[in-house]
Amino acid sequence: MSDTPLTDAIRRYRATVSSRLHVPSHGGGPGSPALHALWGDLLSWDVTEQPELDDLSHPDGPIAEAQAIAARLFGARRAFFLTGGATLGVEAAVFAALQGGGALLAARDSHRSLLGAALVKGMEIVLLDPERDPDSGASLGVSLADVERALDDQPDIRAILVNYPSYLGIAPDLATIADLAHRRGVLVIADAAHGAHFGLDPRLPRPALERGADLVVLGMHKTGGALTQSAMLLIGGVAEGRADAVRLAISLLGTSSPSYLLMASIEQAVHDMRQAIPARLAVAIDAAQAVRGPARIEVAAPQDPLRIAWRARDAREIAESLALAGIRGEYVDGDTALYCVPFGARAADLEPLRRQVAGLPAPPPPAGLPRRGPARIRPQGALLADRRLVDIGKAAGLIAADIVAPVPPGIPALWPGERITREMASYLVSEASQGRRIMGVDHEQVWVVAE
Repeated sequence: MSDTPLTDAIRRYRATVSSRLHVPSHGGGPGSPALHALWGDLLSWDVTEQPELDDLSHPDGPIAEAQAIAARLFGARRAFFLTGGATLGVEAAVFAALQGGGALLAARDSHRSLLGAALVKGMEIVLLDPERDPDSGASLGVSLADVERALDDQPDIRAILVNYPSYLGIAPDLATIADLAHRRGVLVIADAAHGAHFGLDPRLPRPALERGADLVVLGMHKTGGALTQSAMLLIGGVAEGRADAVRLAISLLGTSSPSYLLMASIEQAVHDMRQAIPARLAVAIDAAQAVRGPARIEVAAPQDPLRIAWRARDAREIAESLALAGIRGEYVDGDTALYCVPFGARAADLEPLRRQVAGLPAPPPPAGLPRRGPARIRPQGALLADRRLVDIGKAAGLIAADIVAPVPPGIPALWPGERITREMASYLVSEASQGRRIMGVDHEQVWVVAE
């Protein structure tokens, strides 16, 4: 039995169908000379729903077989292929977890994808500040004590969203949080967009399902080797009864024309995870661990060694000089830079970065913002309310009407429905004055609810 049934089905279709009288309009290549000249035979793999190719909305053929193979690899009860990225996965997981109503508990540094589900369901979100590493300011995730207090104070919380790992690759103590949640009858969603490869090498954190998560979102293009916008949603045993709700959410929030190129790339990534990737991953981890120096962010919590994050006063200038040498990183955020090492990268590929990081001094502790107390917000009301633009410096005390997030990585500093503190307004003024690109800020103005 083949372990790539969807790819095999597309290959057979390409070999037997001589005239494609269906969408997409490029017809497999001849309909678009420019695209064919650019991508050649790849266009013939860009197919659509046909009887022998299955249908992602109600799969019972090769897509269903491919998803079952993926579920076995990850130890899940069910696996859903997603062509709308991990964003769609988070939206669908939240939608399914709160099928019967209730509030969601999440960290303030959760990804903005959470808003899609909040807008559709009209749910309330309880936001907690994450713990911060004192040396680097890196997020360590929400503390068990804060989660327990929130569950005591907000008995209608029905699900918890945990970033596993963070954008910097730091994995919180998911198992302890999941144990507490399950004792309270609360489901645990793991936004593991950056953790698809966990468990493939002993030096990596353990997979989210193994650590007790019930619904797990994997960014298969981020750390799984698939094409960009490919993702997967896994269901564990406790949440198996939510499979129909997941399917409904995907059909409501996702596209009705999923890309077969992306689905095939997910299948091929799963195939490689079973065979080729572990050896390449080991080489990449060896190379990444050789990038050392006092400026590199390393914390006591489990951490992905393929995420090379470092801090320096002149981080942007250093990153620009590396880019001129052909070394392009993931992002620079203030004094912090992040470089993501792909599978199979060798020591020679990272040598310019290794030399640069080794020569950087230890930076001073970050200034950081004062911790804020829990906030209960209903994003839907703020997103749909009448709004007005105000100068950031005059926004203290007003309610944010849009997401405000420095990009990359697109993690919110303010959520719609959250009251803007004086400290947050000062922080945003400082960031904007330094030329930082901030989603939701336009010419140093921010959208607020017109009260």
